[in-house]
Amino acid sequence: MKKIIPLLLLVTFGISDFIIAQESNTGEDYSSYLTEIRGWNKNFFHLPYKTILTPEGLQAARTQMNSYAIQKTVLKPTIETIEAGGRKISVRIFKPDTIRAVVLDIHGGGWSVGIAALDDGFNDEMARRCKVAVVSVDYGLSPENAFPGPILDCRVAAQWLVSHTQKEFGTHKLFVSGASAGAHLSAVTAIYIRDSLHAGNQLAGVNLIYGAYDLGRTPSVRQATDTSFLPKKNFEELFQLIFKGWTIEQLQNPSYSPLYANLKGLCPALFTIGTADPLLDDSYFMEARWREAGNKTFLASYPECPHGFNVFPTKIAKVANERMLTWMNGILDHE
Repeated sequence: MKKIIPLLLLVTFGISDFIIAQESNTGEDYSSYLTEIRGWNKNFFHLPYKTILTPEGLQAARTQMNSYAIQKTVLKPTIETIEAGGRKISVRIFKPDTIRAVVLDIHGGGWSVGIAALDDGFNDEMARRCKVAVVSVDYGLSPENAFPGPILDCRVAAQWLVSHTQKEFGTHKLFVSGASAGAHLSAVTAIYIRDSLHAGNQLAGVNLIYGAYDLGRTPSVRQATDTSFLPKKNFEELFQLIFKGWTIEQLQNPSYSPLYANLKGLCPALFTIGTADPLLDDSYFMEARWREAGNKTFLASYPECPHGFNVFPTKIAKVANERMLTWMNGILDHE
């Protein structure tokens, strides 16, 4: 019995430390924001295009998405072409006077729409407020750049950054950040930096915003309705466009679905998700696996917020984006 007691104490303290290691916003009251977000949800749930399965429909979706890329910024981004492994991509760089780290930003858009300039507003603010350079990737879109083409393009950016951060930016510290499909690509890229580039020690943090981490589709995705901001129909069309002919085993390969990957030895991660997002389970499941692998996590969950909520002109969007900047500054201030 005397030998068992110390073991029980060790296990108890180990579990306590493990639980304390997770941070979240569960104690915060967002009730004052709900009227505004409910009104926004009610009036903004209809996407302007009917289908992405025709060339015309896909182009309409791309045109509509890219119309949001015209944003005023304080810092003027520069555009460079970089190359690694025989692939060339364009990157959009925000570079403040003082640089404490470099952020690899990966835009969203279901792997099939969107451009790096869509993130200009937030990237400009992040660069100035956190004193970081931001390198945003214009990866090739699927289906023209057949999946896993977007992953391979993000690897080009990762290879280039690992080799050039010190020379180009005067620091070796890296963050990876992305939303939606960009969050999926960010998680996959972080694992690639650790495993293939052997540069996990350069990763200071990963900012993962309502990502899809199980391409086999989690329960909340499978239960999506046709009235949600990301309707069931859109999920079905997207997967038909990008992953037609893929088996569930292929979709859940750890190389493509990071929820199933080995997550040990990774950096701190901030997970942001709205409770009205069909990708809710993806963030909850991924945060749990990231934490259980021994890494620090912060789970920021916002009530009744849909997919993409942090780009809306709402008060709760400002709260969510401010937390991302505070989280990043907190890491850099303590290193």
